[in-house]
Amino acid sequence: MKRFKDYDAFAWLYNREWTSFANNIFPALKTITGDNIPDKARILDLCCGTGQLAKILTENGYRVTGIDGSAEMLRYARINAPAARFLLRDARAFQLPPEYDAVFSTFDALNHILTIEELQRVFNNVNQCLVKGGIFIFDLTMKKHFEERTQDYEETVEKPDFLYYLRTEYDTEKRLNRWKCTVFQPAFSPENRTESRPVGKRWKRSEIQLSQTWYPEKDIRVSLKKAGFKNIKAYTFTPMHELVKATPGALRVFFYAQKP
Repeated sequence: MKRFKDYDAFAWLYNREWTSFANNIFPALKTITGDNIPDKARILDLCCGTGQLAKILTENGYRVTGIDGSAEMLRYARINAPAARFLLRDARAFQLPPEYDAVFSTFDALNHILTIEELQRVFNNVNQCLVKGGIFIFDLTMKKHFEERTQDYEETVEKPDFLYYLRTEYDTEKRLNRWKCTVFQPAFSPENRTESRPVGKRWKRSEIQLSQTWYPEKDIRVSLKKAGFKNIKAYTFTPMHELVKATPGALRVFFYAQKP
């Protein structure tokens, strides 16, 4: 799985630095689902990353399966959410029996699917694994986010045991955002991998590059319909955390779709 090599390399940093989204998103998911998910429901966490949302879901009594294409992401997920089941699967190619009451895919995970044809395959796979009446909720960052938040973005973060430098390059014509991260970590002695201090002043440098794209809302709706979904809705949240109908200028949109 060459595509997931950078995600494997990124897993430890993601697990350290990008874990708060799950805590913020769970109340939003509850608001969007309303009463449409039964207690102890079976939930598929698609592109589950290092398992933060899976942890919250299991703690709330749901039976959770997580899917991700990165083995290293799943290694952390199994530690973070031991009550969940995790499977190494590509979102574009997985097949599961129709036993899930809901599928969630959060933190703009599906923005990493770079063509509408591949995204269509994801939607088809999700529909097939849902029970009748099951729901699919996912969020995507939209055009305005890429044009306003990823143009020439740079950030340097220094921690006691590592440092990383982030920058993004957005190609307007291709609708492609390249997210690049340079990480510096202490180089540890090969004779003692458990030692906590760097040897001298040696540091290890690594480079990670991930890509994302965005899709117009109408294309998402068409693809969901092609996959067999109905009752399709698009929401966004106001700065006061109020759930409202998505507008063309929304930075992030939550899509809701139901299997008839």
